[in-house]
Amino acid sequence: MKNVIKSYRQPTTVLAFMVTILIFSSSSLIAAPEADPVSTSPSQVVVAKVNGQPILRAQLEKRILETTRKAKSSEYLAGDKSQINPGSLQRALSEEIAAELFYQGGKKLGIPDAVEKIAEEEARIKASLTDEQREKFSNEYIKSYVQRRFYINKYMEANDLINPKVPEEEVKAFYERTKQGYASKTDEVCVRHVLAVIDKDRPIKGEAEARERIEKARQLLLDGNDFVEVAKKYSQDATSVQTNAFIGCVGTGFMPLEFEKVAFSLEIGEISDVVKTKYGLHVLDVVEKRAKGTIPPYGALRDFFEKYLSSELKIKKTPDHVKQIIKKANIEILTPLLANKSKAKVGAPL
Repeated sequence: MKNVIKSYRQPTTVLAFMVTILIFSSSSLIAAPEADPVSTSPSQVVVAKVNGQPILRAQLEKRILETTRKAKSSEYLAGDKSQINPGSLQRALSEEIAAELFYQGGKKLGIPDAVEKIAEEEARIKASLTDEQREKFSNEYIKSYVQRRFYINKYMEANDLINPKVPEEEVKAFYERTKQGYASKTDEVCVRHVLAVIDKDRPIKGEAEARERIEKARQLLLDGNDFVEVAKKYSQDATSVQTNAFIGCVGTGFMPLEFEKVAFSLEIGEISDVVKTKYGLHVLDVVEKRAKGTIPPYGALRDFFEKYLSSELKIKKTPDHVKQIIKKANIEILTPLLANKSKAKVGAPL
């Protein structure tokens, strides 16, 4: 016998983690296991149905074990499914229900090039697998995983759940409320640099090569070439190159003493001599100086604040959305541990 719960509710603790779980479930190779839903094996028991689509206990177990492994939690890391408790199963079921509803919603979007996009992603994943992984994951398994991830992501995009847009006036208002907390605690310099790394296995020859490299870069800068373009070609600091060679605005005590001494002595726009630190050889350019107590302008903090507010909105918006679509769905809970105990009838045991 089954128990049909029309007004299924997500537990509060699950709602708090729904955003992370949905994105996690759509980005890791943990597709629903290939199993016979009518099997009598405990793991293959159908524990619930979402608009007629069965959810197996095996899916819940796999989600729990994979989540704890990703989190490097000691719980269940040994893969002992017999120790999985009802609370973990309840949370995993709620996550699977939400993911299934998003998947079903994504399939209803009528995406014109869905088949082609799924096939491309499937081919990309297959090409990236090791021989061991190819033995572990069947073609059908990979196809199921790719299709599920594709439609969940498309549904979240269509409903503005991945990176929800924050109105500009809200970002500005947040800046006005919090800007005092970002005032500089000391005098600061905002610096960009070109870095040539010294090969530590060949200290003498390595430094000579690095110096030749950095001197070429410095001469180009002195000749008036664009700093960002020179950095892209010559700098070996991958992080700063991704940020247009900008390191950031730093006060005293944050950088090596040699670096700091030169940076604070430079005029804005002045190209430094070559500076040697434990990181290698640098050429510096100070783009701004800030006195203690300076509040960064709105433009300097806007993108950071927008991302923060978007993530906060996502944490609220996704659970609210899940609540609404659950109200319209036919959720059938088939086990006493996962249903309201006062209404549940005995089904397949967990």
